[in-house]
Amino acid sequence: MRTFCLLISVFLVLSTFIWAEAATLDDTSLLLCDFEDADALAQWEINKGTPGLTTEMVTQDQHALEVRFDPQGSYGAYLFWNRVQGDWSDYDAAVLDVWNPNPTPIAAYVLIADRAWEQKGRSYWNRHNAQTTFPPGVSQWVIPVNGLYRGEAGSRNNDIKRNIDPDSIVRLDFGFGQRGLSGRVVIDNFRLVKSSRPEGIWAFDFGPLSQPLMPGWTSIAHDTAYTPDTGFGWGSEGGTPWNGAARDTTFGTMLLEDFCEAGGYNFHVDAAPGRYKVTIFYENSGYWGGEQAKQQERRILVNGKEVWSEVRPDGIAHALYRFEDVEPVNVDIWNTYMRDELAHPAQFEASADANGLSIRFEADESWGSKVAALAIHKVGNESAGQWLQKQLDLVEAEFRRKAICLDPPTSPFELPAEWEQYGLAAWTVGIEDTITPDTIPATIVLPEQLSASRLAVRGEYEQFCLAIRPFRDLGECQLKLEQPFPFPAKTQVVYYNTSRGFSNIAYYIRPHTLREKESVNLPEDVTREIVVTVHIPPDAPPGEYQSFLKLLDADGKLVLNVPLKLDVRPVTLSRDTDFLMGFFGLMPPSLVPKPQRQEILEQTLKLLSEHGMNALSGGPSWQLTGWKNGKPVIDFGDMDSFFALCRKYRFDRALNGYGGARFRGLHDRYEKGRSGVRVEQESGLDYPEALMSAWRAVDAHARQQDWPTIFYAMCDETRVREKAERELEFMQMMAKVSAAFPETVRTSGSYSVNFKTRPDDEDDMLLWHQQFFNALDVNSLNSHDVSVMEEAERLDKEIHIYNQGRTRYSFGLYQWSEFRKGVKARWQWHLNVLHGYQFFDLDGREPDTAMICYGRNTVYPTIHFERCREGAEDFYLYQTLWDLAGNRQDSAGKMAAALLEDVVTQVKLNQRRPPEGFDADEFKVKVVEAIQTLTQKPFEE
Repeated sequence: MRTFCLLISVFLVLSTFIWAEAATLDDTSLLLCDFEDADALAQWEINKGTPGLTTEMVTQDQHALEVRFDPQGSYGAYLFWNRVQGDWSDYDAAVLDVWNPNPTPIAAYVLIADRAWEQKGRSYWNRHNAQTTFPPGVSQWVIPVNGLYRGEAGSRNNDIKRNIDPDSIVRLDFGFGQRGLSGRVVIDNFRLVKSSRPEGIWAFDFGPLSQPLMPGWTSIAHDTAYTPDTGFGWGSEGGTPWNGAARDTTFGTMLLEDFCEAGGYNFHVDAAPGRYKVTIFYENSGYWGGEQAKQQERRILVNGKEVWSEVRPDGIAHALYRFEDVEPVNVDIWNTYMRDELAHPAQFEASADANGLSIRFEADESWGSKVAALAIHKVGNESAGQWLQKQLDLVEAEFRRKAICLDPPTSPFELPAEWEQYGLAAWTVGIEDTITPDTIPATIVLPEQLSASRLAVRGEYEQFCLAIRPFRDLGECQLKLEQPFPFPAKTQVVYYNTSRGFSNIAYYIRPHTLREKESVNLPEDVTREIVVTVHIPPDAPPGEYQSFLKLLDADGKLVLNVPLKLDVRPVTLSRDTDFLMGFFGLMPPSLVPKPQRQEILEQTLKLLSEHGMNALSGGPSWQLTGWKNGKPVIDFGDMDSFFALCRKYRFDRALNGYGGARFRGLHDRYEKGRSGVRVEQESGLDYPEALMSAWRAVDAHARQQDWPTIFYAMCDETRVREKAERELEFMQMMAKVSAAFPETVRTSGSYSVNFKTRPDDEDDMLLWHQQFFNALDVNSLNSHDVSVMEEAERLDKEIHIYNQGRTRYSFGLYQWSEFRKGVKARWQWHLNVLHGYQFFDLDGREPDTAMICYGRNTVYPTIHFERCREGAEDFYLYQTLWDLAGNRQDSAGKMAAALLEDVVTQVKLNQRRPPEGFDADEFKVKVVEAIQTLTQKPFEE
């Protein structure tokens, strides 16, 4: 497989020159730095790495800049431009030639700031911060001048509401490589470029005013109305799309990462009468969950006649099920996912009449006509056609450069002679091990010695994991549990998916979903992981049990036979704890067809319970529909039946109201907002009085229907002072509500805070976060420290934690340690978040981090979910021992308490990594043995 990836790298080296070829077509440029001599180098402060001039891979004059990486730095190379060219506004893009001579890809970072950033305090969130990746070979870093958002791609323009002002640039930094990386980078020919296109072609890039504009294309926003002067635009019939119809998804390439929803609108071009070729790109992924294209049918009309149509049989669920059975193994990512789906254009010919071309977009669902780009040229215009083809090639080249596989080459492995007759190597692994298509065993036992053993207690789930690497194509092989365990058991195959980080689409191939299967496909040189999960009932007889996992070829001939040994101890896991644990998100997404949503919700609750979670976040909401005689009129919707269903699956604890369980119509998100103003007008009451009245009605209904307490979300990582002021005002009003109705509602918020200092500068967000802490009943914190716990004790505040990790340690020892230090609950991102296509992680706003995925016929758990379950069961095992030890003062009780306390002392508050040398399985043995001692030895005063 790695041979394939290396071929892709060679292609990338060649394809990156496509841009250079296109950029010479009627383009103008302004050289900013040629890195030619000592004076050019003096323009840059290089505070990481060792710089020098080189004659290798020069693209401008005789020299380029080489920087050898500093492995100790946070970046291998870091450059600060101290002679900034301040006005970029007449150009389309800043371009830097980059040569990565290393055998592996390197990460890169850019910081761009303007005068407004200086004037507003130089904050991180008011400058442009972006990342990319460079494969081995020559590339070009193209930074669109129009598209320099402030902050991060996923959280932009929060404070200053516009992009970086291109006419007042004051700072530019480049970073290459990461900590610990040896190597070098060569850069040259830093310039500003303005692109043009030949006569006779219209090329429109649709998106918001702040979109990253493809050089050489014309920007179209939601309000770009047709005028005779421009000769193009929305209308003239039907008007322009609404404010908010144009968005930037951040995914992929400059041309395709933004769009304008055009359903029901006309786009007009003053084309002379004749026959034209039209190319239209749709954007289908969306920026955030629920914004994927949901149509079943869509079509395009030109001058009233249908010229193109498309039908998607899965309709609303298309983004869910597309690629469900496709894996990024031994395939070309562009060809497999992009060429025929996400970057596949609608192309057709159409005739312009005396009035030109009026293009109308229609779909049977809103957000079904998200137009990203439109190009038009006359049939037979060869120069226009060639230019457009080069642009399409650029889109592919840009994607290929950004979406580079980061997996290292496969290590050499010599198959032991004893395994040759099997045509494979097999070895046992743990659920925490990351098994990839290229994984080979560090060590391997003889075939007759291969077996898997697990220690289990009653009431838990145990997993046997086996890795198999074929050295010839074994085809589709049957999986069979022979002499099965006398307990429920299932055999699952781990499927692969792409996996990326934030603000980047460079990816790894990683294990993703577990799928219950009776067979597994075993092609040559692709490692597979098989998982056998056994549920030990609470009343299971203790003892040693054995089953056999058999692998049979298509003819039923035995290929492999692996004994599975299960040691069930006379220990019963107790899940009784005061600590709450769960994931953000719960309700099936809108892409799930309506008839399936209730069934999917029940499957979800069952899976959460089976995976050790005891608390929920999200759910339906209720609606304030108006006021009658000064009293609120409330539609409680599905809330009562929802809570009844939750109780059916033993979720009767407090509900985290993040992502659901909201009082619609009473306020806007986390502040009073326009809804609050409307409430005052309709109720005739001051807002605080109306707020109390509305919640009084909710409390009465909730107590009658036995609702659990709702942790009502009041903020979400607030980063801007003005927003913090409005949110704090609402928190303080809601504090009186929660004091009046504590069984129904407690205020909560998600953010980070500390009390090591107490600032008085109102532009310091820490000041506002400390006031949040005072106002809220429950402070749900990401980063937290001892000062927070001390302040919580002083003010009698409850501390929750969130987004702490998705590992066995995180849900096990770490979570137990946090509980022992005073934390009451933890919430993790995210159960079912969807940013784009479910089984393709390189689209949409952020990396896919869901714990479950929705298949056409079932819900799949992810491997991260399995790891969290194993950690949760560790937590419950520690709780079981702690409860048994209680106040016992005999030697067994003291030893049991000391066992837990000793390991807790090794974990500091907010310590996301396990203590050095900690082995969860080894510690489990000690805990189980301590429980056995306590249950077998009577307590004597």
